[in-house]
Order: sequence, then structure tokens, then C-alpha cells
Amino acid sequence: MAKTADEAKSHMHDYEAHVRAVEEDLEYYRTKRFEPRIFYSARRGLVTLYDILKAKSSIESTRKLSGGGDGRGRDLVTRIRAVEDGLDDYVKGIGLISSSSVKGLDMVIEDTRKERGDYDEFFRIAKKEHHGDLEERLERLEGDLRDYQMLLDAFTHALIQKGLASEDELNKRREALRTPDVWTGARIVARCWVDPGFKARLIEKGREVVRELGIAPGRLGKLGVVENTESVHNVVVCTLCSCYPHDLLGDTPWWYKHDIYKKRIIADPRGTLEEMFGLKISSSIEVRVHDSTSDVRYMVLPRRPSGTHGMKEEELAKLVTVDSLIGAGEPLHPSSLAEAKEFQQVRPAP
Repeated sequence: MAKTADEAKSHMHDYEAHVRAVEEDLEYYRTKRFEPRIFYSARRGLVTLYDILKAKSSIESTRKLSGGGDGRGRDLVTRIRAVEDGLDDYVKGIGLISSSSVKGLDMVIEDTRKERGDYDEFFRIAKKEHHGDLEERLERLEGDLRDYQMLLDAFTHALIQKGLASEDELNKRREALRTPDVWTGARIVARCWVDPGFKARLIEKGREVVRELGIAPGRLGKLGVVENTESVHNVVVCTLCSCYPHDLLGDTPWWYKHDIYKKRIIADPRGTLEEMFGLKISSSIEVRVHDSTSDVRYMVLPRRPSGTHGMKEEELAKLVTVDSLIGAGEPLHPSSLAEAKEFQQVRPAP
């Protein structure tokens, strides 16, 4: 079968990985992040279930659904991208109604664990099981996204109607959530530097583990995490276009998209790192190049700099740069921290 233009452009081949990722993330954020918040609010009389029903009625005729539609007339890749976008909107919508933006919702981590049944299975919210062929599962995802987004919209509207949240403040937070930030990738790296168990899980499972930090993995099938060691240095490229986990690492650097980088890093990775970035890798260290695709997108876990013993996790995160997350540079040394601006290395365009 000939591929459509969208399929060729996306370079998506592992449909199963993308659909499975949406299934897992959607149920995780529903059962672990969102619905416990509803129960917490209802138990304390902040927003009752009846308030949510009233809010649903008032928005039902005018709302626009994320990831909606039954998929008719659209190719498989377009439908998968639509549910990924719908999931992204859903996760960001949950992030909007955090304790910091809702009056009276003083919900700490311990409260969340109790409400979602971490300590008592009786209160645990059941996750959906997924079965059937890819087409059937994708159709159910489209329906689930419509239903889940409706409940989220209604709950958010009820918070506004009850005077517990401000529409203006939510809009400001919504705009901030749309901006990718390298700080997200830096947080992941810093946690790895202080928590060997987290690092091991991250390298093994990638995208699922970043959720432990309250970070949404973003629109990708798999996240490959490759660790720099005393004997191996990793660097990432996308030879087909510029596939990049921007939800985790921030905006794609200009040089990552450039044909010169793509061609040279494959042909001579060691020489290219030195000539383009001033990064000299010892001949005793193996340089490995990883090709990101629409199915698997990579990030580099750089080595922890010397002189950082005793530094707190937040301080360590400030040492992580965009270049070091791709393998084109090393993290900052603590002595040069004051010279870093927004934790990025700025390079002039060619």
C-alpha cells in the first residue's frame, strides 16, 4: 500500500508504540492526577458533583473537543497525531487547575496519594484495560478523549463559577504551559544525578518514568535515554528531518535542523563535535550517534560535573544546557554558573 503524504512526512512506522503510549498516559493522568482532585474537592465541598453537572450543561453546546471526531475520512497517522494532540491538551488542562491556581485546593502530595488509593486499594481508581486491534483501540481512544476532556472542561468551569479560579489567571497559565522549556530536561538530569534508582528506571523505560516528576512526556512513541560514561559519549541527530523531544528539552536548536550538522555528525562525529562545538572527546572514549525518529526520540544523560558534591537538586539542574542534553556539549561547571543565561548556550546562526 502506498503511503499518504502525511505518513511520509511524519516518518511514523511503529503505530503500536504511539497508540500504547497514549493509552498508558491517558489513564495515568486520569486516575493519578485528575480524578483524585475531583474527589478531594467534592469531599470538602469546594466543588460538588452537582456543580460539575451544572457546568457541563452550560458548556456542552459550545465547547470544542481536543482529539474529537470519529476518525472517518482520515488516515491512520493523522488520527494518531490527533489523539496525541488531544492527550497533550488534556494533560496541560490538568496542569492548569493545580493547587497554586485554585483557592482552597490545598492538596499536597500526601493528599493525592490518599485520594488515588496508594495506601488503600479500596479507594484506588481503576484504569481501563485495552484490547482489540489497533483500529478498535484508536477508536476507543478518540471516544475516551472526548469524555475525559468534557469532564475536565466541566470541572474547570465549575471552579470558575464558584469563584475558586480566575479565567484571566488560567489563561496566563495556559499560555505559559504552551512554551517548551529546557528546564524540564534539566530537572530530569538533576534527579538522575542524585537518585540512582530513578536513573536506572529512566534508562529502562524512558517516557513512563518522567511522569514521576510530574512531567508530561509529550507527543512521542518512545523516549530513548542514553547515558554518557567514562568510556562512552553519546550524541543525537535526526537524519530525516529534525525529530526532537521538544516537550522535554525545549526549543530545537538551529544547528540541529541544519544539513551541515546532520551530514557531518554521521560521517565524523568526533571531529564534528570539536570543530562545530569546541567539544574535544578523548580518543579513548567511544562516540555513539543516535538517530531520532518520529517513533523513538532521544535525549542524552550527561555526566555530573566535578565539584558538585553537596549541591541540591535544583542547583544541579542549573548546570544542564541544551547542548549537553543532545551530546554537543558538557554541563556547566559550578564556577561558571553565574555566566549562564537561562541555562542555555547561545550560538550565532550561520
